[in-house]
Amino acid sequence: MKTISSISDLPNVPSVYAMYGGKGRGQYVAYVGIADKLKRRIIQHLINRDSSVATGTSAVGLNPDYVTEVRWWEYQGFKDRHFLVAAELVAFEVLDPALRSRGGIQQRSKDFYNNKSFRNSMLSLFSSEPTGCLTLPTLHDALEKIAELEQRLEEVKAKGNRGKTR
Repeated sequence: MKTISSISDLPNVPSVYAMYGGKGRGQYVAYVGIADKLKRRIIQHLINRDSSVATGTSAVGLNPDYVTEVRWWEYQGFKDRHFLVAAELVAFEVLDPALRSRGGIQQRSKDFYNNKSFRNSMLSLFSSEPTGCLTLPTLHDALEKIAELEQRLEEVKAKGNRGKTR
């Protein structure tokens, strides 16, 4: 699994992705979606905040401030939009997200979804390690890092002041 810490490092490939909230034992799958271009879609959710799930225009939504991880799965067949939509349906079953946003499934996607070989392949894919993981710092993480840097700065200043008094 490829682990990254910057949205800019995400690939722009067709993917099924899961957004996680919480940390450690409290981590949960908040949302599962699909993307023709992963990086562009994650930017839409987390930076621009203009995706339907992040804008708060529905009864239930995703708060990007609480997303701690994005995991994604790549697969050669995801280049076919119907295949990708059907794969997302299987991912819903495996990952059991708190929020799902899929309606209007076309017949070709349903045909993939109902194919036993396809389902088994996708069940195996989403039960295994993802292709990659983007870890996002929380506000708490950022505040801890700022406190750590402030402490180190004070130590450097103190050392500099001791050198001047000699």
